[in-house]
Amino acid sequence: MPALFTVPGIVSGRFLGLILNILIFIVVWIFIRNPKPVHIRRVPGLDAIDEAVGRCAEMGKPFVFSPGIASSFGYWTVAALSVMGHVAKLCVRSGTRFIVPLGGADGVAIVREVAADIVKSAYTLEGRPEDFTMDDLPFLSGQQFAYAGGFVGILQRVRPGATILLGGMAEAMSICEVSNAVGAITISAGSYISNLAVLACASDYILIGEEEPAAGAYLSDNPRQRYSIRVQDYSKWIIIAMVIIGIIFVNMGNPFFKNLLAT
Repeated sequence: MPALFTVPGIVSGRFLGLILNILIFIVVWIFIRNPKPVHIRRVPGLDAIDEAVGRCAEMGKPFVFSPGIASSFGYWTVAALSVMGHVAKLCVRSGTRFIVPLGGADGVAIVREVAADIVKSAYTLEGRPEDFTMDDLPFLSGQQFAYAGGFVGILQRVRPGATILLGGMAEAMSICEVSNAVGAITISAGSYISNLAVLACASDYILIGEEEPAAGAYLSDNPRQRYSIRVQDYSKWIIIAMVIIGIIFVNMGNPFFKNLLAT
């Protein structure tokens, strides 16, 4: 069916996408210029973090945290680092050893420096900079399953009281199972959707899909992370409205909306 609009210089079928991108840009710009804070609902999985840190402190066991295979500063990595900063502060405050095994890709070596700075800042802000050590942020391997094997070895040696695994991919299954087996409270979130069923079985608490970036935005002091979540909410409402309108037009036998989407 022919497109409803054709614009010179724009590939056929991309016109409506261009309009939506422009609208999203305008909404983001409005949010950035507006100093009013954005409210984000607290994700239930965050309540388990306080419980997990308290358990580690009571039992004198370390807390193990993984931001996943964070080889670049993508959406999931930024969210995981925001959560990590919050957990690090709670652990330092309660005197709990905080371990962050990293690896799975060569690019993680760059993210490791940022993670180390976040953890070091947590120690400094709590008045204990001398307790920080890079040994608690080991780079295990640049290969995915070698990293997973090293992570599992750490869990079996230190037997933590709690483990958080964010942004996990295929290696998350074995890590969560071992964490559960050593008796740790296990909190996970998978950016790899096919893992969710296994993670739900092996974890005590799970953040499903976009709950991880929402948790990162909730705990972050950076308003831009909160703006991004709010803009996503608006985008969902727009898509839902388009689906409903499209169903109505199709059932009325009117091809206008279908032709509009074809642009």
